[in-house]
Amino acid sequence: MVNDINHKNIIRSNGLDTDSFGSLISFMENNEEPWGVKDCESRFMYANKATLKFSQLPTNFNIEGRLDNECPAQWAEFAPDLQKQDRAVETAKKRVAMIQTCLWGREHTLCEKYPLFDDSKKCIGTIFHVTKFNFISLYYLFNMEILSVLVMNPPTNDFTKKELEVIFHLLQSLNAKEIGIKLNLSHRTIENKLQLIY
Repeated sequence: MVNDINHKNIIRSNGLDTDSFGSLISFMENNEEPWGVKDCESRFMYANKATLKFSQLPTNFNIEGRLDNECPAQWAEFAPDLQKQDRAVETAKKRVAMIQTCLWGREHTLCEKYPLFDDSKKCIGTIFHVTKFNFISLYYLFNMEILSVLVMNPPTNDFTKKELEVIFHLLQSLNAKEIGIKLNLSHRTIENKLQLIY
């Protein structure tokens, strides 16, 4: 269990107002997904119970004040990569997201890290959040209904929506006839669109 007195001391030593930070801690503590806070040296200021559970650490393990390489087993192995991510967030002063494929030998995860600022807008660390990453296969996209959250704005205005659909199917190594079947268009129309695209 995380010790209240300990994390208040660590928070105070990093120049944070413990009252305002307490609301954030309360949010993280009552969340079922892993959340935590590190300072600019990548020392843990706070990690919720879900982080300890997900990391297969004992619930009474005191993570506060420790670096990644001071944590048991596999976690320490990836300390240089994790700290590199922390520095990227602090330098860019914006969110960085990464898919973690090797930590703890479990399913892939999406880890988002956010810069943590003090009252004078100085970056003093990172906040991290880990969630399960669900892969969606191309088979699923072609043969099932596409989820609305996967539909996004095109990266450029150079192509029409239909041309982007043709490009998408072309990247899956489909020929003009197969693309025409998927899009309910003739293969000649697809060939014309491909000529315009090129």
